[in-house]
Amino acid sequence: MSNSSTKHGPPSAGLRPPPPVEAVWVTRTTLCFDLADGRSISVPLGFYPPLAGAKEAARNQYEIHKGTVYWAALGFKVTSADLLMGRRKE
Repeated sequence: MSNSSTKHGPPSAGLRPPPPVEAVWVTRTTLCFDLADGRSISVPLGFYPPLAGAKEAARNQYEIHKGTVYWAALGFKVTSADLLMGRRKE
């Protein structure tokens, strides 16, 4: 009996992890990531209410770790996959 997941691999086989974030820009209206693969991607800041409601100084205090950007003072993170997929967060 053939097992299709063995024959074709698991559903995630062949998927690459999202590219690392190299730079971040936060404006009054936009969140933008420059990615290691050369792309720049931006979304409306309104996709992320904790960032949209934060003061500029708090928005500009972040840490980049591979494909994740973390705002410690806000207890909030966004990944490159979130931006690439247009994923909103509360």
